[in-house]
Amino acid sequence: MFGWLKRRRTPRQPSVHHQVLGELRCHSCVLLLADPSSIYDPVKVEGVPTGQHPLHSSIIPFPEGGERVAKIAFRFRPGDADEWRILGSISVNSATVVALDEATFQSHWKEVGPERIGRTGTPKDHRRIAKLIGDKFGLEWRKVDFLHSEFVAPISEEMESQIMAFLQTFPEYSTYPFMFFRIETRNSRDRVFEAMRERKWSEVILDEESGAHLVAVSSGFGDGRYEVEGLYNAGELLAVEIEFIGPAQDRILEAFPILRY
Repeated sequence: MFGWLKRRRTPRQPSVHHQVLGELRCHSCVLLLADPSSIYDPVKVEGVPTGQHPLHSSIIPFPEGGERVAKIAFRFRPGDADEWRILGSISVNSATVVALDEATFQSHWKEVGPERIGRTGTPKDHRRIAKLIGDKFGLEWRKVDFLHSEFVAPISEEMESQIMAFLQTFPEYSTYPFMFFRIETRNSRDRVFEAMRERKWSEVILDEESGAHLVAVSSGFGDGRYEVEGLYNAGELLAVEIEFIGPAQDRILEAFPILRY
């Protein structure tokens, strides 16, 4: 045990490799950058040329086994920057940042999805609640993870009302029944989080017919506030960058070496 702790205090320095994660199609000349949980309060980047733009990244694969996205950048035009501007900052609360064209957001971001999945939540009671509901209404259910169970068949609005009324007959669930049972419709936000489960980045198709999509990336060590920087030449936008892990984060690694795993 002592040897393991000693090794953790003197970690090997990580390397950095650069990778293109994918491309994002822009056609409105405005790029939105936001946490998917705060999509209505994005950083708006104007002056983006139309077309397909590559998303570059700097990835840190730590010698201890972990891997984190340190920086992302969209490159729009060639050339060297002669001006740098802070365009805003993103408040991240879900350890994820999404990038999408403004017109794509307006046309294809859905707050209500096409499905009606009944889910129970809370670490201690989700299976008990699912069993109570399943036995009462004859519904098949399954465990999803340590926090959630879900019902196999779609839950109608009428059945939802009956389930909520049933939960209110239990004192421990009656005050806030929505905390223990809810309907998920697989809206755009749900689809982003599902796509990012155990992944560092993903492309999420929002509309199959048009191919409208967004790009999602995990944000370094997770939640925080990250500045969006624009790179310009003669007033023309060349690129935007977001740094998640920089020199300031070295102190975090020293205090919490587990983050390197």
